[in-house]
Amino acid sequence: TSYFVALQIGAMLKGTCYLAEEIFHLETRHRGSFWRALSACLHLRWHATLLLVSGSAYVALLDGDRRSLGLHLVLTCFCQLLFLALGLH
Repeated sequence: TSYFVALQIGAMLKGTCYLAEEIFHLETRHRGSFWRALSACLHLRWHATLLLVSGSAYVALLDGDRRSLGLHLVLTCFCQLLFLALGLH
């Protein structure tokens, strides 16, 4: 389950990076619509649903230590950003 959570976090972070770049091209590529750019970069329904299901399963399997959940999420985000920055993904 942590692998699926990491995949969804990685996909959402990658889409967020794409969105940050697409904001500069709103007029030329997306006819000035922020929502078109957002939907082109992030498939929110799909990723949010999978993240919710995977995250719920991960929390259900946790032993009750909430601090380790936060630490795992922070480390997962950091690793995914590092993979994106190094082009390993």
